[in-house]
Amino acid sequence: MMFLPQPITKLGVFEAETVDAALTMCAEAFPKIEQEFNVTIDFPTFKFQLLKTMGEFLYKCAQCPHDCLKNPRQHVDEERYIKNHIKLPLWPKRMQKNNAENFFLMEYILTYADILFRYLLDAGIPKERANLLATNALDQLALWVDDNCIRKCSYECIRRSTSPGYCTLCSYMIQPLACPKKQEVTLRQLGMQEEDVKCMRREFK
Repeated sequence: MMFLPQPITKLGVFEAETVDAALTMCAEAFPKIEQEFNVTIDFPTFKFQLLKTMGEFLYKCAQCPHDCLKNPRQHVDEERYIKNHIKLPLWPKRMQKNNAENFFLMEYILTYADILFRYLLDAGIPKERANLLATNALDQLALWVDDNCIRKCSYECIRRSTSPGYCTLCSYMIQPLACPKKQEVTLRQLGMQEEDVKCMRREFK
């Protein structure tokens, strides 16, 4: 969790979960790609680059004057879709609705696909195939986001992006994070207040 800005927010949870999903997909796909094209893909280096790139995207997003995260349901000018080469019919239906939160999700997923495309090129994959593989990866992550972030969670991490997210993230982990209730870590270390601690793990139910 070292790559997440501190204190961990709901947006940090979104980043951690989507990056984990993307890396899981890549870990399954890379061996097949290596075998097909007789290349070696350095997964640890790709993981580092992906974490770095997605973190940079979110940092730049926070500085953007459009304020998609502050106004998640605002309308987005068509020119922004055109500029980013976004064709709405190609995206999951729920994501096609014109608003800032969906536009943010598309930009985020496109950033992932772009870094994957560039990494595959560097690994020696022909351009056309690298583009196809990255496009397929984009579609996979878009479906994952549609199912998990939109259908199941109703944009929770986007609409409450600045809210405390440490306990939410812990609830998704196989191994629990250090818990202030168990005195394994202090609230001060986590940048949290007492009211931010809302444990959702089964052992506390």
